[in-house]
This record gives sequence, structure tokens and C-alpha cells, in this order.
Amino acid sequence: MPENHKPNSKTKSKAETAVTDSDNIENDVDIEIDDIDDDELNASEAASTSETDESLKEDIGKKINQLRLAKGYSQRKLAKLSGLTNTSISSIERNKVSPAVNTLKAILTVLGSDLTTFFSDEWKEPKARVIVTPKDLLELNEPNSKVSLKQVYNCSRTRNLGFLIETYQPNSSTEEKIAHEGEEIGTVIEGKIIIRIEDSTYLLNQGDSYVIDTIQPHTFINPTDSITRIVSAHTPTTY
Repeated sequence: MPENHKPNSKTKSKAETAVTDSDNIENDVDIEIDDIDDDELNASEAASTSETDESLKEDIGKKINQLRLAKGYSQRKLAKLSGLTNTSISSIERNKVSPAVNTLKAILTVLGSDLTTFFSDEWKEPKARVIVTPKDLLELNEPNSKVSLKQVYNCSRTRNLGFLIETYQPNSSTEEKIAHEGEEIGTVIEGKIIIRIEDSTYLLNQGDSYVIDTIQPHTFINPTDSITRIVSAHTPTTY
């Protein structure tokens, strides 16, 4: 954040004539006040405005992220329902861009909110939890999906790490060629999983772990007739 820059000003008083008549002091004292530099004043106002804009943009991204997770939506689902791209939602949540009013309105409509509530004092920040119980996990996939991605979410605005508990039904897979900014690390705790990254394919057995750059298009596939379970962590926290 830019720091407020306060223009320097100095006031200099000079008595040019010594007088004894107190009634005439105001007429006999010459007071000089140096003008405040216009460039410094403009710089100060610009810095203050910039700081306010950055703070507002930061609040917008964090609030949208909180509303989305409270709904249990993935970024892909929110993007689809609001007519945007996954990259756009990610950029807005990470405060890389500020959404236009119409874009923000479309997002809030999907999330069950509106512009008035979003920018009012009615906004209540949820309190961060230490313990996240099974009923508190957020399912990011559709209810009828054969792949379950449950996110451990404690309502914290300052979290730096996302964590998923993943369940793959027999012969199931994620969407084709998922791509999102960041890094992901996971461990297969039950079954087998195939990870396809662009033109390469990797088979992981129980106990194997993986580390991938998620900007590369990738797909997770359970090729067996048994359930596969994975725990994974990703950063940034957006998904």
C-alpha cells in the first residue's frame, strides 16, 4: 500500500516594526506564509485516493471469495453460472482486476446477494473456525457427480493454503484438462489414480504422492472398479 505523503509547509512570521501601541500591532506586523507546493498537494491526494481504491478492490475480491465458498461453489461453477471465465473469477478474487459494475452484479446474483448489501454495513465477516467438522466441509462438485471434492474451509480471510478431501467413484474422472493458477500436492490414501498432464500420463498407487503445476491442463482418472481417495493441498487458496 502506498503510504500517505503529507506535503511540507512552513509558516514564517516576521515583525518588521517594533511598536508599543497594541491597537496597531496587526497593521505593523508583516506575516509571510509560503505557498504549499501544488505538485506535492496533488501527489498527496493521489496517494490517498490510490490507497482507498486498493482497499476497496481488496475487499471486493475477498468478499466474493467468501460468498462463493459459503455457497459451496468452485470457481468454475461460479464462472459458468455468471457467464464469465474461470480465469476472470480467479483474477477478481485475487484482486488482480476490478470487476465492472455489470460483472459484479451478475456474480452477486448467482451468489444470492446484491450491490446494496455487498457495499453496506450489513456485511458480516464470518468468524474463523479452528475445528472443521465433516458437516462443515464444502462440496465443490455437483451433487450427482461421481467425483467428490470437499474443501476444508474455516472462513478465514487470511488463509494461504487450500485443502481438499477427494473421492473418486469407480471409473470416474474430473473434467477434461482442468487448469488453474498455482501448485498442488496430494497423496493417494486409497486405490489408484491416473493423472494426465497434457500429453503425459502418470499412474499412482496407494501411498504415492504427486506435485503438479496446475496451470498445465490436467485430468484425474480412476480407472478401477474400486473407490479412490486422495487428500490434496493447493496454493493459492482459490479453486
